[in-house]
Amino acid sequence: MSTSVSSSIFAREMDLKLTHNILRVKDLNELIKFYVNNFGMKNIEICTPSLPYNVNVLGYTTNYDENFNKALNTLPSPTLLEFHHNDSSTNTSLLVNSGASKIYWKIGMTLYDVDHAQQILQSKQVNITDASQFEDIGYLCHLKDLNGFCIELLQHDFDTTFKAKINQKSKQPPQDKFPLGYPSCIGQITLHANDMDKTQRFYQDLLDPPKSDIKDVTVNREWLWKRPYTTLEIRHFHSSRHIPPFKDLQENEIGFEGIRVMCNDLNTFIAKMEVENISFKESNGTYGREIVIRDPDNVPIYVS
Repeated sequence: MSTSVSSSIFAREMDLKLTHNILRVKDLNELIKFYVNNFGMKNIEICTPSLPYNVNVLGYTTNYDENFNKALNTLPSPTLLEFHHNDSSTNTSLLVNSGASKIYWKIGMTLYDVDHAQQILQSKQVNITDASQFEDIGYLCHLKDLNGFCIELLQHDFDTTFKAKINQKSKQPPQDKFPLGYPSCIGQITLHANDMDKTQRFYQDLLDPPKSDIKDVTVNREWLWKRPYTTLEIRHFHSSRHIPPFKDLQENEIGFEGIRVMCNDLNTFIAKMEVENISFKESNGTYGREIVIRDPDNVPIYVS
């Protein structure tokens, strides 16, 4: 079972935006090449002399709609990958907080033609699974980056819908300017939750997708996979299966570190946290002054 986070009045007033997926990594240069060469992401170096680690930000500077046009400026800007690294102190390859049964599972890359993308990646010797239609969720396949973080390729349309387009000769041809033939978007950051109701309520007070785009995604997933922005996907198992809560990384470890949300007035956000009696920690981070709050499974949300 999974759900995507929706609205709150406070989020609109604060202009809160999901902006970064934060990962502690190693072998940075090769990892950057992996995302740049295979997915066409841009590498943005961040100067952080006051921090005990280095930061690189990767991602797309532009998101495209389902017709391959640049997305409207009124929609959220692309969500980025924020890599924290200090290779001199990292001596383990075991991922912390990350995996199919851990608090953080994957990013989902949405695009027009998954089979075409898979063939391109295979030709580059990237180990990737075969694509298939998974229940009523989507047509997808999986791969891992050089650190072992999971990436899902998720097609805009279900398999039957896409094949119908081919039969009607309405399939859009690939374009050379996109490494995978078609524009890609970081469409989902997927977390697991032990208490879905509590976690959903928590994030609904933080994130708010564009009002005009709100639809019933439980019956219209193909619509959701075409959105040119990132949603936070919360996954919950119906069984009594327990997901270990987020664990703060030790200096020598790599893994998932949290997500970043940006607002237009941090002081007002802090005042809101105090009124709501939500604990937070203030610090100096990648973008200067920030606070850190925790979701019900202890995942840090860095608010800048």
